[in-house]
Amino acid sequence: MKKWQLYLIVFLAIISGFFIYNSYHLIQENAALKQELKETNVGYDNNIQYAIKLEDSIGNFQKQIKALQTADRFSLDGNPKARNYLNNIDDQTNWQTYILSELMKTNRPKGNNPLVPFDGMAGSMKITQAKILNNRWIIARFSDGTYSGEMLLRYDVNPDKSINFKVLDQTLFS
Repeated sequence: MKKWQLYLIVFLAIISGFFIYNSYHLIQENAALKQELKETNVGYDNNIQYAIKLEDSIGNFQKQIKALQTADRFSLDGNPKARNYLNNIDDQTNWQTYILSELMKTNRPKGNNPLVPFDGMAGSMKITQAKILNNRWIIARFSDGTYSGEMLLRYDVNPDKSINFKVLDQTLFS
């Protein structure tokens, strides 16, 4: 055999060994990358599933809140006839907010609220909370900081959107 053929065979054997060695390492790295990608995808898929469950839960909570609002017949939101009555006066007004705002305006900066039928003993009596029951009645809580009570109010909305309040009954807690 000629010398150059022997060199060629040795050279090809070295090159082949180099390629085999590099191929083995590339296959190992590829397997590790595939495993890492698989683990990442599993985590990503789990996060997507969790996000979908959260969105479903939020949707269910929103439906429950809406059902509770409409199930409360003793509220302006849950009483379509009461809403329609007020909307016949003005359908652009958010009546819930407007009426409660007008009621809270009766609280004076100094002194008792004229609607509260009791004088404050530890301060000025003020309306602290109120709930509109329908297009005629409001239940309200009042307090002077120490003593508190509740009252039932009748309200009438005039065509000019002014509101008249009248106390129907009250109670004072000791």
